[in-house]
Amino acid sequence: MSTPPAETEAPLSETEDVSLEAELHAEVSFGGTPRGQAANAVLQALSRAARSFLIYEPTNEAIRIFLDNLRKSANTFIDTYGELQLEIRPFELIHNGEVVYLDRDRERSLAFRLYRDGVRKLTLRPGLDWQELLKLLEVMSIRYVGVRQTEDDLVVLLWKAAFSHIAFEAVEGFVADAEDEGGVAQSSGTGAVVHISAPPDFDLPLPVRPRIAPVRYRVVPQAAIDELLAEDDTQGVAGLALHLAEELLAALADPQETLTFSDLASHLNETREFVFSEGHMAASLQLAYAAASADTRDPKSEAACLEFLQSFVSAHALRRFLHSVSQDASDAPHELYAMLKAIPGDHLKTLVEVLGTEQGEASRRVARRLIEMYVKDRGDEVVSYILNAPDHLACELLRVLRHSDLDRTLAAAKGLVHRGDHNVQLGVLTAIEAMPDGPEPVRILLQLGMSGAEDVRPKALAILAARRSADAFAPLLTKLKREASGRLSNSEAESIGQTLIAIDTNYALTAFREWCRPRGLLAGVLPGHARLQRAAVAGLAGVPGEEAEALIRAVSDKAGSELQEFCTQVMVRRRRILRGGRT
Repeated sequence: MSTPPAETEAPLSETEDVSLEAELHAEVSFGGTPRGQAANAVLQALSRAARSFLIYEPTNEAIRIFLDNLRKSANTFIDTYGELQLEIRPFELIHNGEVVYLDRDRERSLAFRLYRDGVRKLTLRPGLDWQELLKLLEVMSIRYVGVRQTEDDLVVLLWKAAFSHIAFEAVEGFVADAEDEGGVAQSSGTGAVVHISAPPDFDLPLPVRPRIAPVRYRVVPQAAIDELLAEDDTQGVAGLALHLAEELLAALADPQETLTFSDLASHLNETREFVFSEGHMAASLQLAYAAASADTRDPKSEAACLEFLQSFVSAHALRRFLHSVSQDASDAPHELYAMLKAIPGDHLKTLVEVLGTEQGEASRRVARRLIEMYVKDRGDEVVSYILNAPDHLACELLRVLRHSDLDRTLAAAKGLVHRGDHNVQLGVLTAIEAMPDGPEPVRILLQLGMSGAEDVRPKALAILAARRSADAFAPLLTKLKREASGRLSNSEAESIGQTLIAIDTNYALTAFREWCRPRGLLAGVLPGHARLQRAAVAGLAGVPGEEAEALIRAVSDKAGSELQEFCTQVMVRRRRILRGGRT
């Protein structure tokens, strides 16, 4: 806000100095919060400055003081708090639910002047400059000069001023002419009383009924009850709201109509929010089609229409929809698919963003189904999103791919297998399990089986065993030998032994024989040898024949107590299998 131009100032006389002091302390300060106090400072400064023109000459220094106070207080409030919105009451002004101005003197009260002329709301918006504030002061000063002069009232003056950053709301009033004021009836000379008639469209009170009917009980038909309930049903309300929106949009085609799409945007957005939040997808689609078919005559309206259409598939709107789906929902309604296809925009990006923030299982499930629609044409983008997404979102997107594109699932799995997150590894494992055997899936399973999370490794080994993946035999055997004396746990050693025997029994038996009956005096006491024997015994548990049992006994005869107990358990399990029992 610019500084007012300086003028030649007349110094204050002693009498005027006293008058100025009295003026500055005449009004009571209001506002219990810093914001309210700042608003009160603006209003007091405006009221004083407007009244000052009744007291002082335009060049008097007092005028400059009041103008300077008004400029500073308005600048301070708008810079600190932004918009100053005031609710006008007969003697007080309300801001943010707080009384920030009160003066019951009708001759002095700024609130009374505004309210009397029909102003009910006044808003000073950011961007307000000094020229606009001076123009507002000019309007207020005109109405302070006289009460019932022939000039326009405040509403007309405010309207004529065409403010850019000052808005107001007013009510229509029906006021008698000046000579009729005070409620004095005029006689026609014939004895009849002349009264002033309101315009035909004026909102008058309801007429007084001549007779009140007695209250009596009456059975209401069920059809009437159902009709009444239907009026309050969200489906019925949605239908009415949609009908109104369609009528307004249809009116835009009238060349005589001054209404534009931009004028309807606020109402249309409220209608969209309602039908969307209530899950009325058919009504939402119908509203979108009506908007797309509307007549947009200028670039501003065309831009507003596009913005409105895109709001149907914005992140906010999609979240509203997902939060309304039932817990057993497995897919989105076809209307939402239709809107995603018809409305321009990068909806894949929006859906990925929404999926990343959803917590509910049902909403995530539906969001994944919506993303699946883009996999065929934009699968590489989905892979890119997976590789760059945080762990939880990468898992969700991988589930999308594995249901629709195995090749891209493999590409994504190769990029994710190095991540240390437990859920990511389980997601990769689940994706690979659904794929046919091949070098790449085997390599991923091997990596998970050899360096994955603790509960992921045995699952990966079990898949390799079930597939009898020959390419996995040598790496697993090497890992078992290398880590038997180190970090390899008993359970992992057992899983690897079972996997080796499942992949290639003959090659596995060759190694197991050497471990179960070691040669040389020190072979049986080398570090890690007991764990190798444990792996062999675990693998031999499922091998039929006397040789396997003899090898297990050979280990048990020379083993420590822990390994010996494990051998006994395996022998019992084998006998149950041979007898046709369960392990």
